[in-house]
Amino acid sequence: MAATAAAKTSAAAAAAPSLLLRSKVLVIGDTAVGKSAIVQMFHSKGGHYPKNYNMTTGCDFVMKELKVPDTTTTVELHIYDCSGQATFSELTHQYWSGVNMVMLVYDATNEESFEHLTGWLEALKRKTPERQIPGVLVANKIDRGERVKVHTQRATEFARSNELDYFQVSALTNSNIEEPFIHLAQVFTKMYDEKLQLIK
Repeated sequence: MAATAAAKTSAAAAAAPSLLLRSKVLVIGDTAVGKSAIVQMFHSKGGHYPKNYNMTTGCDFVMKELKVPDTTTTVELHIYDCSGQATFSELTHQYWSGVNMVMLVYDATNEESFEHLTGWLEALKRKTPERQIPGVLVANKIDRGERVKVHTQRATEFARSNELDYFQVSALTNSNIEEPFIHLAQVFTKMYDEKLQLIK
């Protein structure tokens, strides 16, 4: 019976029409926390790690499609990797309008980059005061072992208090890089489905 039900579910999913959604994702956080490395490793499927540090000025843009697991939906992520330098804040903030999701990144070995997260969230709220932007908190450089200064409990508490989902990654070792992006695609799909139900 269970096997038959599972087969019917799979057949129904296969028969359902495919859906393509587009989501604008903002990647923000202090300079040198690894935002660009995360985005580039994700975009290249782990094939391109930037060996030399080049500071982002303004926002770099990449686009990638993600198939949402166990659905017929594909989400086209329009990813804006924004500079963490205050010098470029006026330039980068022009890209913040119309954002659907946010990825907030800090360096797990740099406590100051974690402490600055509140300021990044406040800046986003000032730019989008009419709505809460769903998103993820991403701890990069978790491969550094004893050099890690911001530990899991502190980070998860911050994420929970700001309605963010928490992920630990390492761009250097390509560890868990896809997970936060897949999660964003899933959340965006759920939001779309909920809005569709309201219309019906």
